[in-house]
Amino acid sequence: MHTSEYQWRKLFVAALTEIDLEKFAARLIAADDAVFNRLWELEEQAGTAGERIALEDTLQDIRLLRDNCCHFRR
Repeated sequence: MHTSEYQWRKLFVAALTEIDLEKFAARLIAADDAVFNRLWELEEQAGTAGERIALEDTLQDIRLLRDNCCHFRR
């Protein structure tokens, strides 16, 4: 499967391209959930090394966005 076909990636790209802050937050949370769930799935399956690296990189990106977005600050 090509990277662009991964559902978690589509959700992450949707978050990145969202301009409405409320929708951005919801999309980022959905992407975070999808990445986490896929990583969980890969614990029991053989996934490609490339997908694992992409998942870990995306998770880091999500955390960076979440930590630096004023919408997530309390």
